[in-house]
Amino acid sequence: MDMNIVDVLLSIGIPAGTKGFTYICDAMEMFDKDPYYAGGKIGVLYHEIAKKRDSTSSRVERAIRHAFVTAIKKGDEDQLKRYLDLSNTQNSNLLRTLYLKTRQNNGRFSEKNAAYSRERIELKKQVYMELLDWLLEKVEKDTDVLLQ
Repeated sequence: MDMNIVDVLLSIGIPAGTKGFTYICDAMEMFDKDPYYAGGKIGVLYHEIAKKRDSTSSRVERAIRHAFVTAIKKGDEDQLKRYLDLSNTQNSNLLRTLYLKTRQNNGRFSEKNAAYSRERIELKKQVYMELLDWLLEKVEKDTDVLLQ
């Protein structure tokens, strides 16, 4: 577990003994491994954490929401403003904001994820090109059959 995330969660007022604390740490680790989750697939993120922790997606979502609500009600205002966007308190927004701001503060965000994103873009290009080649070949075969 990234100790910086633990420090940030404690500083904003999320109690370490809650399940939400652990689930948020898991979410931050998954954001690091695959930007697919940070890009908006929060429901899938809940499911993956639930599988990992032998729980359900709804329990994971509820525990994370409870952790954030506790922090917002009882936490350090300055730290909350530093790491969270309190104008939109949906879990998805709070998780993404927390991730982005902790990575920006660490200086690891841009370098690591930029390289990963380039790899991912190249892989997508390759898959799309292979798909287009297959589709073109299929259309040509079907056209030849119709013309005969």
